[in-house]
Amino acid sequence: MTEIRFLTQIAYNMNEVTAAKESFERVNPGVRIIVEQAKDYFEMMQAFKSDNAPDIIETGGYQVGNSGGIFIDLNPYIAENAGLEEDIYPGLLRIARSGGMLPGLPIEVSPPLMIYNKEMFDRAGLAYPAENWTWAEMVQLAERLTIRDDEGVASQFGLALGVDIEWFEPFVMRNGGRYVSPDGSISRGNVDSPAAIEAFQLLIDAYRIHRIIRKPGEFAKAVDGQNESAMSFCFIWDSLHHKRDERYDVVGLPVMPGGEEANMVYMGGAGVTAKSENPRLAWEFLRHYLLECHSWFPPITKSQSEQRGLTKHRMWSRYLEELDHVKISGYYLNKKWNASRQLINDDIHRMIAEGADVAQTLRSWTRYT
Repeated sequence: MTEIRFLTQIAYNMNEVTAAKESFERVNPGVRIIVEQAKDYFEMMQAFKSDNAPDIIETGGYQVGNSGGIFIDLNPYIAENAGLEEDIYPGLLRIARSGGMLPGLPIEVSPPLMIYNKEMFDRAGLAYPAENWTWAEMVQLAERLTIRDDEGVASQFGLALGVDIEWFEPFVMRNGGRYVSPDGSISRGNVDSPAAIEAFQLLIDAYRIHRIIRKPGEFAKAVDGQNESAMSFCFIWDSLHHKRDERYDVVGLPVMPGGEEANMVYMGGAGVTAKSENPRLAWEFLRHYLLECHSWFPPITKSQSEQRGLTKHRMWSRYLEELDHVKISGYYLNKKWNASRQLINDDIHRMIAEGADVAQTLRSWTRYT
């Protein structure tokens, strides 16, 4: 009996992993898939360094560039499968192959788009947002959709956007800016570039001047926090509760002054470890799990999307289209930048609440790489 050890950091997908394990073992009676759970990255690395290292590791954060030499290169295996490279969404492969090698297959991919409530637009007598709408047009719509009483307390906001440096990144990208250099080594000249500063100023102004987004800690009279905003910046997992509700639809993020068609994407990954004694068999299970069992949403291949009817769904089809335009986030390129997230978010809160200077604050972030 040949054993393949599968270690995952992700707790909520065990039903999918178990189903793939059972179906793979049925057609491969001489193989046993052992599924194990790791609590965090540290525990994952301890398992990899042990004498009984796993054959496959699945992690919630994609290991761009194969830091630590954990994984083997899957490019040769992709090449052996006719049509597979063309089937995987090209934007995902561009990110996954940053640095040349392919340490794993993407999982749990999620770019952000804008979900809007058609009923709120209808009540305001406003046309729904269209693709290629501009930032200025979005702000104008959001101002008309924000409802405040005589004391300035809102019962409805025009836009919902969480205060998080990662969630601001798509707007920086679409303005032609980046947080770090292409190799991830420096933030100076990137996060403090004119394009990044301009994008951030527009975002901060949306909170402070236009007042279209709820500020952190701001009191509001909205009855339902889930639906207090006419438009919402939404990743795929945020939009799941909208999928069967005909009141909602989706549109791309607004065009920024810089005019670049770009977006960030969250994604995890699963790869065959460099310590696997049966790398080909491990790859066969990985392919079965991710490419044959339909175990992840959304799929990473066009054929799976078509088989599941997602390319014709009014919302999911737009999310899938966006995968062609995603670019690598600064958080995948530089661990130090990633580790500084909370300090940076504290600064964003100060810019919103206290009016801290945007350009000066962004220049201070160059110390985080």
